[in-house]
Amino acid sequence: MTSSTKTYAAIFAFLAIIIAVVYFSWIRPGMEEDVAPIVEAPTPTPEPEPTPTLAERLSERLQGTTLKTSDTVVRELVAELSANPKLVAWLANEDLIRRFVAAVDNTGNGISPTSQLDFMRPKGSFKVVEKGDVITIDPKSYDRYDLATQVIVSLDSEGSVALYRELEPLIDDAYAEISPPGSRFSDRLEAAFDHLLEVTPPSGDPVVTRKVVTYVYEDESLERLSAAQRQFLRMGPENVLLIKAKLRDLNAAL
Repeated sequence: MTSSTKTYAAIFAFLAIIIAVVYFSWIRPGMEEDVAPIVEAPTPTPEPEPTPTLAERLSERLQGTTLKTSDTVVRELVAELSANPKLVAWLANEDLIRRFVAAVDNTGNGISPTSQLDFMRPKGSFKVVEKGDVITIDPKSYDRYDLATQVIVSLDSEGSVALYRELEPLIDDAYAEISPPGSRFSDRLEAAFDHLLEVTPPSGDPVVTRKVVTYVYEDESLERLSAAQRQFLRMGPENVLLIKAKLRDLNAAL
C-alpha cells in the first residue's frame, strides 16, 4: 500500500468515527424519544370510612343502658353538651332521667318543679326594695339566677335534641311510672315549653305585697299565673328572655 493510499484510508476511518459519534449523539436520542415510557398503574386510594352520625354515636354509647343504670352514661353525655363547669356539679345527682321527667310533667301542669330541681336552687335570699308603702322586687334578686341561665343557654341545641331522641325509650319508661296509661311524654314536653313561653316579663320592677312569710304580686294578672310561671318570672326579665329564646331553639329542633 502506497503512502497516499494509507492517507486516504486514515481519512475514511476518521470520517467513519465522526459519523458514528454524530449518529449516537443526535439520531439515537431522537429514536429513544419515540419509545413510549412505561407508566406504572397508580395504587388505588382506599375509600375513607364513613363518619358515624351523632345519633349513631349516641346509640352505640347507650347500648344496653336501662333506666336503673342510666345515670353514669347520662352524666357523660349531658356533660358534653356544654363547657360550663356548673353543669357537671348538677349532674352529680341521682335518678337524672326521672328528675327530668317529673320536672317537665310538673311544669306542663303549672306546678313549680323546684322539688325535682332543688340542685338548681340559687344561693342567697329573695330581696325587696321598700319606698314608703311601695314594695318592689330588688333587681339584685334576679342575679341569683344568672348562673342557672348561663348553663341552660350554653347547652348545644342540636346535641340536646339528638340525645333526647336516643333517651326517649328510657324517658317513656320513667314517664310510665307516674302517668295514666296511654299518656305520652312528648305531649307533656310540648305543654311545658308552651306554658313557659306564655310568660311575658312585666316592664319595670313589679310591685309586691307581703303575706306573712312571703310576697305576692300586686298585679292580679301576674298573681294569676301558675306556680311554675311565677317561679319562672322570679328569674328576672333578662334571664326569662334568654331562656325563652333557648326554648324556642330547642322546640324548633325537636
